[in-house]
Amino acid sequence: MCRAAIRPIRSNLAYSRSASPRFNRCLSAYLALVFATLLAGCAGKPVIQTQVIEKPVAVPCLVDSPPECKSAYAVDRVSIKDDPLTINRALRTEIEERSACEVKLLAALRGCKKGMRSM
Repeated sequence: MCRAAIRPIRSNLAYSRSASPRFNRCLSAYLALVFATLLAGCAGKPVIQTQVIEKPVAVPCLVDSPPECKSAYAVDRVSIKDDPLTINRALRTEIEERSACEVKLLAALRGCKKGMRSM
């Protein structure tokens, strides 16, 4: 038989270039290089970096109410049948008790606000 009958007919140039052994060797070498690079990237240790980010965070201020701030004041212990002088004394005592309570609460509030600014 003739060699022409055994060889396939290659009329297309793209087919003849892609089927060349030199092109196949280059392509396989290129793919092996890409594959090795990808595997090397996966095999390396990850880089871990720690960053400190300073951001103020709102924290609720837990302050107990002072003992001066009670629910029962001096006027609550006075009845209507008492004389006006006793009622007047109770009212003045309540004013002093409430002002002491207000001072303590304002001090606690300032302490909470001061702690929030320092964060």
